[in-house]
Amino acid sequence: MPWKDVIKQLLKRKLAMACLVAIVFCLFMAVTARLWVPDTDLTPNAGLDSVENLRDRRISAAASKLKKENEKLSDDEARAQAATEIDAEFKDNEPTVTGLERHYHPPGWFLAFDAGHPHWEKTGNDEAGTKNPPMPMDQRSWGVTDARFWRFPMGCDIDGVSVLAKIIRGLELAFIIGIVPTLISAFIATIMGLAAGYFGKWIDDIIGFFMSVLASIPLLLLLIAFIQAVKDSERISRWFESVGVGDDKKPIRLLILVLVVIGITTWVGLCRLIRAEVIKHKSREYVQAARALGCGEMRIIFKHILPNVFHIVIISFTLAFVGSVGLEVYLSYVGIGIDATLPTWGQVIKASTTELQRDPSVWWPLASATGALFVVSLSFSLFGDALRDALDPKLRT
Repeated sequence: MPWKDVIKQLLKRKLAMACLVAIVFCLFMAVTARLWVPDTDLTPNAGLDSVENLRDRRISAAASKLKKENEKLSDDEARAQAATEIDAEFKDNEPTVTGLERHYHPPGWFLAFDAGHPHWEKTGNDEAGTKNPPMPMDQRSWGVTDARFWRFPMGCDIDGVSVLAKIIRGLELAFIIGIVPTLISAFIATIMGLAAGYFGKWIDDIIGFFMSVLASIPLLLLLIAFIQAVKDSERISRWFESVGVGDDKKPIRLLILVLVVIGITTWVGLCRLIRAEVIKHKSREYVQAARALGCGEMRIIFKHILPNVFHIVIISFTLAFVGSVGLEVYLSYVGIGIDATLPTWGQVIKASTTELQRDPSVWWPLASATGALFVVSLSFSLFGDALRDALDPKLRT
C-alpha cells in the first residue's frame, strides 16, 4: 500500500493524530530532558522551599557549569564565583518560594484549594523540642495567578526533589527503554521469521523449538533469571571495562544489560507473525516470477518478501514499545535490573508505594508517574491501532 494512502487514512483519524502529537511532544521532551532538568535538580536536598535552600541549589548548579567551562578553577573558586552571580540575581529578583518548611509537600494547586489540609503543618520540632506550628492562615491564600500556585505542579517527593523533574528525566529513559529493546527484538524476530517461513524444514524446526522454549517460560521470571545470571559475570564486566564502562558507571552498565535482556527475550510473538506471513507470500506469483528470472534466495527474501511483511514490524513496534516500558516498571518494582539512582518511572513508583502509608498520605509521586505512563502507553497503543488499520486494507473501515 503506497505511503501516501497510509498518510491519508491516518489524517482521517482525529484521535490517532492527537496521539501522534502527544508522542512527538513526549519525544521532544525526552530528547531535551537534560536541558530542562539538569542533574543538580535531582539531588536530594533539605526539601525546604526557602530562599536559602534555593540559593544553595542554584550555586551548586552554577559552580558545576563553571567547572565544565574552565577546568583550571578549583571547587572553592568555582563556588565563590557562582555565589557572586547568584546573589546578584537574588538581589534584583526575589525568587518565588512556597515557604512550606517540610521535606515534601503536595502540588501547589492542591494545597491552594484546601487551606485546612494537614500538609500545611510544618514537620519536625523546634529547638525547644515542641512541634513546629503550621503556616499562618493569612499565608495560605494562594490564588491561581500566584507563582506559588505553580511552583511545584506535581509536588515534591520524600527527598525534597520535584516530582515533575523526575517525570521529565524519566521520560528520557522511558524512550530509551522503549526503543532500544524493541529494535533488538524486531531485528531478531525479522531474521528468524524470514528464515523459518521461507526455508522451512529443519531450519523451521530449530527456530520453532527456540520459540516454544522461550514462550513456555513466564516472561518476568525469564527476565529476572537472565539479568541475575549476567549482571555479575566476570567476562561481561571485563568487556564493559574494555569499552570504558567500568565499575564507576555501574548504573549505566545495568541499564545496558536490562535493555539487551529485554530485547533478546521478547521477539517470539513478532517472529511467529512474520513466519506465518512469509509462508503465505513465498508461494505467490511475484515470488515465483522472481525465481524464474534467476533471483537468488537472499534477494527474494529481502528485496521481494520483506517489503510485503514489513508493515507487521512497524505495527508491532508501537505495541512492543509500551511493553518494554511496562517491563522496566515491573523489574524496578521487584528491585531487579535498573539502578535506584536512575530516575526511571519504575523507580519513582517503587519509592512512592511506601509513602502511601504516611499520615497524611504522600500520593502525588505515584499518581504522577502512573499518569505519565498511562498517557504514553495509551498514545502508542491507539496510534498503533490506527496504523494497523491504515496499513492493512482488510482492516480499513
